[in-house]
Amino acid sequence: MSFVGHIRDLAAARRELETRRLLVVGGAPDADRSAFLDAVAREVADEAGLPVYRFRVADAGERSGEAGRTPGEAADAVVEACRGVFVVHPCVVVVDGVPAGAADAVPTGTADGSRLAGLISAFAESESFLLVGSTDAREGASALPSDGCADGWALLTRAAVHCDRGDPRAAGPLLRRAVEAHQVAGDRRGEAWAVFLYGRMCRLRGRAEEARRLLHIARERFRAVGETPGEAWACGELARLAARSGAPDPDALAEARRLHERVGDRRGAAWAHLWWTVARADEPGFPWREEFTNVQGRFHEVSDRLGTAWTLHHHALTLARTDGTDGVAGTAGTGGTGGTGGTGGTGERRREADRLFEGALALFEEADCPHGRAWTMLEYALRSPAHRFLNGEWAAEIRHVFHGIGDEAGEAWVDLAEAGPSPDGEPPYELACRYPTALLDTLGWTEAGEPLIPRAARDTQPEPRPGFPRPGDRDRLDDSGAHVRLTLLDDVPVPDVPARIALQVVPGPGHPWSTTPLPPLTARATSLGHAEIDPAHGVPAAGAEFRFTPHRPGSHRLRFTVEDPATGTVLQQVEAEIDVVPSDPGPHRPTAPAPRPSARRA
Repeated sequence: MSFVGHIRDLAAARRELETRRLLVVGGAPDADRSAFLDAVAREVADEAGLPVYRFRVADAGERSGEAGRTPGEAADAVVEACRGVFVVHPCVVVVDGVPAGAADAVPTGTADGSRLAGLISAFAESESFLLVGSTDAREGASALPSDGCADGWALLTRAAVHCDRGDPRAAGPLLRRAVEAHQVAGDRRGEAWAVFLYGRMCRLRGRAEEARRLLHIARERFRAVGETPGEAWACGELARLAARSGAPDPDALAEARRLHERVGDRRGAAWAHLWWTVARADEPGFPWREEFTNVQGRFHEVSDRLGTAWTLHHHALTLARTDGTDGVAGTAGTGGTGGTGGTGGTGERRREADRLFEGALALFEEADCPHGRAWTMLEYALRSPAHRFLNGEWAAEIRHVFHGIGDEAGEAWVDLAEAGPSPDGEPPYELACRYPTALLDTLGWTEAGEPLIPRAARDTQPEPRPGFPRPGDRDRLDDSGAHVRLTLLDDVPVPDVPARIALQVVPGPGHPWSTTPLPPLTARATSLGHAEIDPAHGVPAAGAEFRFTPHRPGSHRLRFTVEDPATGTVLQQVEAEIDVVPSDPGPHRPTAPAPRPSARRA
């Protein structure tokens, strides 16, 4: 935004900075502009309890002792100093004195070539506030509108990279800002990609229902704007969701592959081909060796190291788990040499698997993918005990890599590999509370006591399910209690449109209310965010229904309190989070959506 002619509009500037964490002030005399930037920065910093760092482009050359430094070189020094400050920890950064013609002042970073946009994009990875003072009135007036869409695409790219690395935590803040940028720019195509990445992020976090809902929305939006490649990617992600329950859907993956090929998306077709092959690799008679080789060739054609790494990983995994067959009719035999290029004895298969694991590990390291690296280290160690770390720290090293990306589920698999099968055959709590029972039922063990971890386990980093009973609670079923059940009756809530929520009190089989009518309980509802809920209180708890009207996208928290009006006793209080997806850009203030679950049941 530009403050030329009205640089004293402090309240508007503060709102802009708090909403977008970015403020560009153009034009105006240097002294007035600097004083204005300092006033806004000081107010925001004091309220948030953050330090303030100030940089002037004009002073950079003098501080470095190079009097002949150009404005662009001086700006480079400022930007490098900023990168070392605001990316490390939250703060308020003021960069003043950006000269006229920002293309000569700040290093190039985003697709539209604006060097100011490069600074903004680098800043987007942090949680800091950035204030930029430009000596060019035109730059200040145009920076946000013209860079909004380009910045949104840069943020989406960064979010996708974090998902590829297996670190979905870092993708969330970037996606929230990307949605805002695309909504402000009116870019429906960009917003569709943002919703798709939200769905992908939810799949990675193991939130299957949320991922399915968002991916369906993304697919419909891709169709509406004619973005067929995006539609193909959404179909592929939806098909991969089925694998989480232990029942992959190869036909849907094959259809996604055909859709990619129809629009000439070779990279998308390669990924769909890989996941189709992985879904069928354990089928008797499937020619997995030929298919993995074909997939590897596809990824080489598009120079996709990450895809090649995962292909080698799954190829090695399949090879290490076979008994000598290549999955081709007529090739079999433990220690046989099958007629279609089959491997020889167990030793030869193990050596080939080792080579593939080593190749995958090297590529994951080159691609900076700790998720793939950790899983490859784990499977390599399990399949080749002789190559485990000699000092006995192999499990600790792998656990450390998982921990670096916040993958507690991966750490739990390492714990299982280290501990071996349990005497009662039950999976450990840390796995049972994260994965569906159907997937854990496919867990196997070798004669040597090494786990045969389901392939789908490495596709997600599921969080613990709320309320999942801990081991000590398994024998204490709560049949004598009464529970509050919340049901969202309207699918896909959007801003400013009422959605219905049903509340029921459900007594357990051992509760006295299970055989008698419920007493005249009441239920109160309270919105803890930017939403309205009606009626607010005094609703009979038996079959209560509320109307929830959010005023912005994102996560909304609601509190429900069930009381006995006769005694004034609060019987139970529960909270639910309902995530509202963004509608097409409208009059409401755009904010980032969060994946929408159904109302959580207490």
